[in-house]
Amino acid sequence: MKVLVGMDIQPIHEVEASLTNFGARYGRLIYTAHELRDCGANARSATKLAERFAAKEAVLKILDLGDTVPPWRFIEVKEGSSGGPEIALHSSAADLAQRQGIQNFTVSLSHAGGVATAAVVAEVMSETEEPRS
Repeated sequence: MKVLVGMDIQPIHEVEASLTNFGARYGRLIYTAHELRDCGANARSATKLAERFAAKEAVLKILDLGDTVPPWRFIEVKEGSSGGPEIALHSSAADLAQRQGIQNFTVSLSHAGGVATAAVVAEVMSETEEPRS
C-alpha cells in the first residue's frame, strides 16, 4: 500500500470576499448544498467554508488529474459518523480516484491567524491488495 498526502492553505478573507462579491453563485459553484447547510450563515461561515476549500484543494493535489479536473462540488467535506470531517467523492471525482486505486481518505481541518488549512491522506491500493473495509 502506498500513502499520498495533499495539503493546502486558504486565506479566510478570500472566501469572505467571494461570498460578498458573488454571494450564492459562489456557494453553488464550489460547495455542495450539504456543505452550505453545515457551515451555516453566521460569523464563522467563511472560516468553515475556507477549511472545506482547502480540503478540496488538498484532494486535487492527491488525484492525478491529467486534463480532467472534476467540479469543486464533486469533492465534499462532510461530518462523519464519529463527528469529525470526512471526504466524499462524487461522480467524475469518485471515478478518477477509483481508476487510480485511491481510497480511504482521512482529512484534518484547522484555522488560525486568518488562514484555514487542510491535510488529506489517502491510501492507494496495489492491484494485488485486498481493499480494507
